[in-house]
Amino acid sequence: MYDTHMHTTPFSSDSRMKIAEVQQYVRQTGIGVVLTEHMDYEFPEPKVYEFDPEAYFSAYAPHRSDTLLLGVEIGLQRFVEGKNQTLVCSYPFDMVIGSIHAVCGRDLYDPSYFQLFPDRKSAYTAYLEAMYENVRSYDDFDTLAHIDYVSRHAPYENSILLYEEFPNLFDRILECLAAKGKSLEINTRQFGDGRAVAALRKLCCRFAESGGRTVTIGSDAHDCGSIGAYLKEAYQLAAACGLTPVYYKERQACMAL
Repeated sequence: MYDTHMHTTPFSSDSRMKIAEVQQYVRQTGIGVVLTEHMDYEFPEPKVYEFDPEAYFSAYAPHRSDTLLLGVEIGLQRFVEGKNQTLVCSYPFDMVIGSIHAVCGRDLYDPSYFQLFPDRKSAYTAYLEAMYENVRSYDDFDTLAHIDYVSRHAPYENSILLYEEFPNLFDRILECLAAKGKSLEINTRQFGDGRAVAALRKLCCRFAESGGRTVTIGSDAHDCGSIGAYLKEAYQLAAACGLTPVYYKERQACMAL
């Protein structure tokens, strides 16, 4: 099995995990990993999620192996597509994750994003519309991360993002991903909440019904205690939806067990 989404210090500014801790995990468990450091160009201040790719490959390339691969998580925003494309074409990443971390110039972890909207439906609609526009417009990524990201810090009593509430928007996103041959990520960060898992299961099944074939599975770990969290449960979810777990090596999909 592979955990295909995690972040290390110093290349991801919000991470506390060192590569030595990742290597120890790999040795102890036999599970493969993909490092996917944040590159979110022009992210809303005061946060900075950028790193020096030359330094990244200089430091980590000697540790690269069949079980430790080097990827990147790019922030999808229409006005940085050129920068993303230059980055992806200039460096030998094994895997490129596409993510929506900012909408309307606001960090989705910042309460000010939700204050832009009169209600929950409007805030979630804007997020999903931005997601669709970005996956429609930009091609050079391998998997779409944490489709339910906006719900992580949403200030609503019922924050779970449900397919049934936004079927048309979700269908456009999932059909676009499937048509482009992209993977959908099963991100395990919210697997401690059964309601979130059920909602994600519905989205994965709908992805399969839309022609999607593959998923990547990632813990989104920022500390060593989170690597591999709920990995087995996520693989079981993929199987239940008829989707094949993969990881990417040299930008090519490889079947995971």
